[in-house]
Amino acid sequence: MAARLTQSTAPTADRWRSMFPERSLQWQDYADGWLDFPLGDVLDFGCGNGAFLDRIAGRCRARWGVDIDAEQVAAAQANTQADIRHIQADDPLPFADGSFDTVILVEVIEHVADERAVLREIARVLRIGGHLLLTTPHKGLLTFLDPGNVKFVAPRLHRFIHCTVLRRQDYYEQRFGATRQREQGMTADFTIDQRPWHRHYRYSRIRALAPAELETVAWVVYFPAFRALWSLQLVLRVLTCGRISELPRPLRWCNKCLSRRAGALGDQLVVLFQKRA
Repeated sequence: MAARLTQSTAPTADRWRSMFPERSLQWQDYADGWLDFPLGDVLDFGCGNGAFLDRIAGRCRARWGVDIDAEQVAAAQANTQADIRHIQADDPLPFADGSFDTVILVEVIEHVADERAVLREIARVLRIGGHLLLTTPHKGLLTFLDPGNVKFVAPRLHRFIHCTVLRRQDYYEQRFGATRQREQGMTADFTIDQRPWHRHYRYSRIRALAPAELETVAWVVYFPAFRALWSLQLVLRVLTCGRISELPRPLRWCNKCLSRRAGALGDQLVVLFQKRA
């Protein structure tokens, strides 16, 4: 098994301290920190609006992105110079074998219906020696606090909070309503043909799902108590009907510090793979 951290591959503590010192780190920042090398031809699987591709543009030779959300693809095509394509959830990627030096799979694997199929297809389009960076929620003691699953556990409460308490009717309909389900076949970031659930993974599960040719370079778990603090922030927002949207200052400081810490109780899993012959 690969080590959780190696000095030759993992971002240094100084790099984490220097990245956005005024705020907490989020999943995009962890991905950015681990991709601090020339990336060559890059594919962002689940690219959304293309913002992350723009963020790493200076490290790429060429950039592609794919997503199943037609609205996000349209936004990415309008706002980024990358080659962005709309795909269907179960179709093969529209690229030849060995097309990319780097594939990015950040906060996506927990949304797909068949993780093994997605990882096999990514391995197919990676060149020998190329890298896959995967980030996903880590399965740990605080997994049950994930507020991303409220919409599935208690859909009526979820609707009441958005539409009545927070008065975000338009946002709710745009993200979770019948129009999105009918036109996109999606509820939020999940297709309606699968059992929707914001899943969480230990490294051992990701390793078991990945094909053998994807060899682990290193992996790490970041951000202890992220879900607990995120849940507390949302509770404060609901209880104050949206008037308080941030944690109190001492907890914001705690959040910022913890986001730069690695440890077994973290809520963010990062795995770097390399494709071997």
